[in-house]
Amino acid sequence: MCCRSFVLAVIAFLLSCHPSAWAGPPDDMRALLEQNRAGEAYQLGRAHPELLGEPAFDFFYGIAALDAGRTGEGVLALERYILTYPNNRDARFQLARGYFILGEDQRARDEFEALLPNSAGSMRTAIDQYLAAIRTRESRYQPSANLYLEAGVGVDTNINAGLSNGATPQVPGLGSLPPISSNSITAREQDSFMTASGGVQGIYPVSPGVSLSGGAGFDARQHFGSNNDIFDQKSFGFAGGASFLKDKQLYKVDAFVAKSWVDNQGYVASYGLNGEWNHQFDQFNRFTLSLQAARFNYYDMFTFLNKNKAGGPVFNQTSVRGSDFAGVSAAWSHAFVAPSRPVVSISGNYGEERNRHDRPDLSRNLYGVRAALDVTPSQRWGLAAGIGYQDSKYRDRFTVGSVNRHDEVYSADGSAAYFYTREFSVRAEAQYSEQKSNIGLLAYNRAVVAFKARYEFK
Repeated sequence: MCCRSFVLAVIAFLLSCHPSAWAGPPDDMRALLEQNRAGEAYQLGRAHPELLGEPAFDFFYGIAALDAGRTGEGVLALERYILTYPNNRDARFQLARGYFILGEDQRARDEFEALLPNSAGSMRTAIDQYLAAIRTRESRYQPSANLYLEAGVGVDTNINAGLSNGATPQVPGLGSLPPISSNSITAREQDSFMTASGGVQGIYPVSPGVSLSGGAGFDARQHFGSNNDIFDQKSFGFAGGASFLKDKQLYKVDAFVAKSWVDNQGYVASYGLNGEWNHQFDQFNRFTLSLQAARFNYYDMFTFLNKNKAGGPVFNQTSVRGSDFAGVSAAWSHAFVAPSRPVVSISGNYGEERNRHDRPDLSRNLYGVRAALDVTPSQRWGLAAGIGYQDSKYRDRFTVGSVNRHDEVYSADGSAAYFYTREFSVRAEAQYSEQKSNIGLLAYNRAVVAFKARYEFK
């Protein structure tokens, strides 16, 4: 949330008011900060302790220390500077930022709120974001709730995960299947869609570091194609649990229940438990370990063999897919000291899904990895991108005379969000996935692009 324009403004101010103060290390630290080399600027300042107490030196040394992760030293230097120049708004912003990093929320709030009335542009946006973050942290100590609503439109190149018209999928042991008819429900179908989602979450602290939380959410997707309502989806879910925070450790456990519908018919219900451990090594590095146990209950449905619904619906015994799942995942994230505040995260997961209806061909072991990057090029913009891989190996033959099914899914995604206000934002997002399978009937690729608007009631 640091805004470099603030630094440049103060540089201009100091040049105009104190030209004699620019000889030596302060000038060199300023140059390094302008080149986003905060670590080197900090080390240069450390090499000149005899200059501590000189305002120009303290200002740039304070900023360099904050950006290099030496927050305590940075705050002390900026406090010394403000004793001499108490009305310098840019220095007070940097000091408030230091208080925020140290977790001194009340002092940070006081400084930010004192600056807010006469702030505009990027400074006001940054202050709003810091104050919102402080309110989030304060939810550890006082009840809080938030609600969001989101709507959007998009295009999906393969809404049914189907095969190309005329494809002749290969199934080991059975050879080539007949060509896929364009009217078949398994033929690739592209369509535009609209989405709506929303949710509410509340947090209730019961003692220092211990909080209860609960929430509910819904998601719906409707296609525009006249016959594609058979692919329309909606889901509802609820979750609740508790968290315990002590020093750098955060422990969370929650229970969840959710249900999804396809074509207005119950498709799958799930419920289970999640456990999570977070360790914050420092302000730049965090490690997360998660465990999950869940049960999936599928419902028998009426489906169609043809997209135009010719021949009417047929009964599909989907309930045989009911299964239990147990999984573990781990993630590490690192925040870099840079103007765009890049955050890199790497995660991996492993799980086992066991069918409960004597169908080992529907049981599988799966594992995956993912890498993601989030950047904030300006106060109002947020960009994100990621790539992933998921491998699923099934425990029995796909069908008599065939082989065990083996799927690999490769994925890539990206998004760009713009925050008009603290509450209202718009987002463009895109995903691409390709499933490779030794059972040709189950191999497909898919691309989805969507534009969404979101409003958060805070």
